Amino acid sequence: MSDIKLKDTGPDNWEIELVNGDLALTTGSESVRQHLKQRLQTFLGEWFLDARIGVPYYEHILVKNPDPIVLDTIFKSVILNTPGVEKLNEFDIDVESSTRTMTLIFSVETAAGRIDFSEVIGAF
Repeated sequence: MSDIKLKDTGPDNWEIELVNGDLALTTGSESVRQHLKQRLQTFLGEWFLDARIGVPYYEHILVKNPDPIVLDTIFKSVILNTPGVEKLNEFDIDVESSTRTMTLIFSVETAAGRIDFSEVIGAF
């Protein structure tokens, strides 16, 4: 699996990476990591070509007292349905009600190796 390499330059800011004026490509576990991050940052209905794609943040996650079972189900589904992910090794969601943030921590196996991932999902 390969993809156009994107540089994460800050919150909600991605730039296409160029090397000597050419598009840089990402392959292997780096490509899967990039795809996972994109999928986790896409809100349901955000992509104009297919409104069925994305995470239902407004409906189930960025709400008062989100259901932990629903959170597990949603995020495990997003992770396991990402192309290149073969197995979910570890998975934990840490909801911090005092700061109203959620941290998603997981590791997956891909054909190119293991990926450890930690992502703060924002305030709710």
